[in-house]
Amino acid sequence: MVKYASLGYESLDDYNQDFFGTLLETNHTYEFFVNWKKVFNNLEDYIIEISILNSLNKVELTKVEPHFREILRKYPNVLKVLPTILAIRDKRVDVLDIEENEFKVVDFSNEQFDVDEVVDFCKKSGLLDLFSKIDDLYSYLVGTEVGLDTNGRKNRSGHVFEDIVGELLAKKIKNHPEYRIAKEETIRFQRTKRWDYVIYHKNIPKYLFECNFYNGSGSKPIEVANAYVDLQNQINDSHLIFVWVTDGKGWRKMEKALKEASVGIDYIVNYNILSKSIDKILFK
Repeated sequence: MVKYASLGYESLDDYNQDFFGTLLETNHTYEFFVNWKKVFNNLEDYIIEISILNSLNKVELTKVEPHFREILRKYPNVLKVLPTILAIRDKRVDVLDIEENEFKVVDFSNEQFDVDEVVDFCKKSGLLDLFSKIDDLYSYLVGTEVGLDTNGRKNRSGHVFEDIVGELLAKKIKNHPEYRIAKEETIRFQRTKRWDYVIYHKNIPKYLFECNFYNGSGSKPIEVANAYVDLQNQINDSHLIFVWVTDGKGWRKMEKALKEASVGIDYIVNYNILSKSIDKILFK
């Protein structure tokens, strides 16, 4: 059962009330929304090619295609930029040409490309017309990269919470040289497992942390809870201490499942409880 007394609570009810009452509404920090470093790094890789293509917005509409053909012949490296203009990461693009009733593959990474094939794709996809409708290709691509980056938010969401927890743990042990923290560390006991964080005491692994955040309910959090009960059973006879840091408003709809899991896990804490109670676990 959750060791509520070790966390500073007088009763299990007090612990439960505090846990469910202090869940974070979101884990979306300012860094969650856009990975600006990635956005600008991606553009920096092709800054010369972007500048060359940008010259097309200075050309009369009737002359865009011949100038584009000339650019492709003189500066074939611009080819790799074209998919990004259409918000496509893949350099190999599959397309169904309805008019010709034909399936085509346009490979934008192929140095031996067919100029006519590329121009045809750019005309039919509307890419070629775009050059005469925008003032600056670089600014346009910043927006495109931001849009593409939103696909990474789901992955960032989990990592953001892990990072928040890691920063808190590192801060707590900062003035205790006998402790050190390791991220994504593999520890062997009855099984081999990689933990989100491991805190060592005098160079011996002691505290094992798993972190996750749930904005919504579902079967996965319940499966994770059951798996962690089994995990706790496996380390009960060792010197190791397992701390499950979990948070998110999704737990309000799965309160019963978490309470059932708390019967078999020593330490289940949300971020707020971890912040005020971690000293009681580490330095008892």
